[in-house]
Amino acid sequence: MKSATEEAVTQNNDRDLTVALDRSWHRSGHVSLHGVVTCTSVDTGKVIDVDILSKHCTCKDKLNGKHKEACSVNYKGTSMGMEVSGVVNIFNRSIPQYNVRYTNYLGDGDFKGHKSILQTALYGDKTVSKLECLEHIQKRMGTRLKSLRTKLQGKKLEDGKSFGGRGRVLIQP
Repeated sequence: MKSATEEAVTQNNDRDLTVALDRSWHRSGHVSLHGVVTCTSVDTGKVIDVDILSKHCTCKDKLNGKHKEACSVNYKGTSMGMEVSGVVNIFNRSIPQYNVRYTNYLGDGDFKGHKSILQTALYGDKTVSKLECLEHIQKRMGTRLKSLRTKLQGKKLEDGKSFGGRGRVLIQP
């Protein structure tokens, strides 16, 4: 990953990088015992860092508080908090491991990591800007409009017309 980072630095002509961060769960929803956060260079499209988080322990004496040295647990807290922890871990090691700063952050809109990064002020006076993926914005807007259409189906609005129809909101199913 160090070579992928250096390739991004070369492509960008700067050690301040624009990265896309996203998370994935072992199980769908927010009840997973395992999660992963990936950091991808927007300039090269290559993964430059990964943080794998686990709440699952298979140690035989875990009920007595005894864990093996190789215990897989590296996170305690809610599954929802995994993404924030992973993002903070990745940003925390950007300078010590790769000598770069992730100054532009492309998220998918439902990512809570940006707020945590701003609160920690990792880079001193240099703030991390958040960019939004237009496809994710479009997806969220479409989902909300479809939900609103279902909710308002058969009802008239203040102007006496329905939500959908000619000259109104058209949402493809």
